[in-house]
Amino acid sequence: MYQLRVSHDWASQIQSIRNQVTEDTNLIRFDNGFYRICRPGTGKFHLQLHASEGHGRGVELVLRERDLYVMTINERPFEQYAKTLNLRAPKAQGLDHAILQLDRAAGRELFELQSLVVLCVAESLRNDQVAARVERLIKSTLIDARHQGLVGGLAALPVDALLHEAHAWGDTSDAIYQAISPQAQGIVLRKRAELSGAERQFSERVDEARLPAALNQYARSIKVLKRPEVQH
Repeated sequence: MYQLRVSHDWASQIQSIRNQVTEDTNLIRFDNGFYRICRPGTGKFHLQLHASEGHGRGVELVLRERDLYVMTINERPFEQYAKTLNLRAPKAQGLDHAILQLDRAAGRELFELQSLVVLCVAESLRNDQVAARVERLIKSTLIDARHQGLVGGLAALPVDALLHEAHAWGDTSDAIYQAISPQAQGIVLRKRAELSGAERQFSERVDEARLPAALNQYARSIKVLKRPEVQH
């Protein structure tokens, strides 16, 4: 089981987990880093999310490897984000609150708290820029006991923007796949261990000009690609 804590190093924790549950690719992003891709098959993994102060047992999430979809949260099935989540406009300390209150909440509040946890975790895994946003909000609200106050200024988590990222992930992944060459398509879907030496050396930069303009910004945020439905 992977461990994750609401902390100032959120993004690096996420990166470590991401690197263990997804595959590398030969596709170069705008920042000269490489995209990763979800694994094929029916694998799943467990992740334990802890509040910043470490109170309680935390929240256990079970995620599918093939799309980083959260299947259950504290053993309750999770299917979709609450439509009212954006109305909460939660601040980063809301993530701590959600972790601590999940076992006590019910009804609409439970659904919204679950959605907030899933949004922060799943979208951070899929998108490294989302992980950076969540980390900035966490840093801005960490209690500094020495100063008896908050570190940095309070800012609301951009829930609407994160929900747009979540909903655009599949279409953007498909667009990136369609924008690359047939050779790159054939390589990216195979595990690194199965590639020849020449194939391991192959790389290709994703041409953003070949992507739909509406998806361009999302292609810059995505770190992990959803595996295409049709494989060649």
